[in-house]
Formats: sequence, C-alpha cells, structure tokens
Amino acid sequence: MLLNREEVDMLKHLRQGVGLALALVTCPCHLPVTAPLLLSLLAGTTLGAYLSTHLEVLAAASTALFLVGLALAAAGSEGRQGSGRAAAHPAASRRSRR
Repeated sequence: MLLNREEVDMLKHLRQGVGLALALVTCPCHLPVTAPLLLSLLAGTTLGAYLSTHLEVLAAASTALFLVGLALAAAGSEGRQGSGRAAAHPAASRRSRR
C-alpha cells in the first residue's frame, strides 16, 4: 500500500512528536522523579529488584532512550527547515539558483 504525500508528512510529524515525548520522559535530569515512579511500578518483580540495586543500569537505559528520542525528533524535522523557507520567500530561492 502506497501512502500519499499528506500521509507521509503526518507520519513524519507523528514520529517527531513521539521522539520529543520520549526524550522528555526519559531525560536523565528527570531521574530523581521518574526512577521512584518506575521502581514503584516494578515493585515485587525481578526487574524491579535488580534496578533498585543497580541504579546505574537505569541511568544508562534512560540516557540511551533519551538519545533515541532526540534522534527521532531530529529526523522528523530535517526536511522542514529548507522547504518552509523556500515557500515563505520565493524570491530568495530564485536568487540562490542564479
């Protein structure tokens, strides 16, 4: 199934939003808030017991997910800068072709 241009743009926008949300939630500077929340959700499980004694693993995983979120957000916004500028200033794009 082929997607039209509007659907592709919508998926790019969705990917950017998911990336930004993931980066916001997993940001390592938020660990003092998110770590106790995550550990309380995992209480009574083997993973919860492991993470409560090895917080460095939780910090490393949080940092990795944060970087993935930033990469998703950056990949979604790559094409927007050039196309929006050319559409806003058609004379500027004509000058650059000369």
